[in-house]
Amino acid sequence: MFLQNRYALFTSGILLGFGLCAVWDLPYKYFLKAFYLSDYGEHVYLCDNAMRQHLIAKTRVVSSGSSHTVDSLKNAEVGLLDCHAYDKFRKKLITLGLDENDLSEMGLKAIESSRTQLRKIVQQHEISY
Repeated sequence: MFLQNRYALFTSGILLGFGLCAVWDLPYKYFLKAFYLSDYGEHVYLCDNAMRQHLIAKTRVVSSGSSHTVDSLKNAEVGLLDCHAYDKFRKKLITLGLDENDLSEMGLKAIESSRTQLRKIVQQHEISY
């Protein structure tokens, strides 16, 4: 009788452990996403803006290679350091347990949470010259 109870207790413990492991991921990811949402949104915005400015500056250099446009391109290249910070932050979040879908969702929520007009959302996703 004691041996049967011991096995039942052991089996129950194993099943409970597996059950907890299966559902632990959901609240953990939810907490991470909520905690880092604004920081991630800031990194997304800064990197998008830096890439846009770099493309615009590069296009201007190609169309008219004046010293002013070359200086503007050099400044825009320095701005790409924001993308390096964004990439490091993404890797940190992935290391903490978030995946690409989680990060995509956070990026969209960050854009939506700024409660801006539709035009600003469009500007964040378009590349203009």
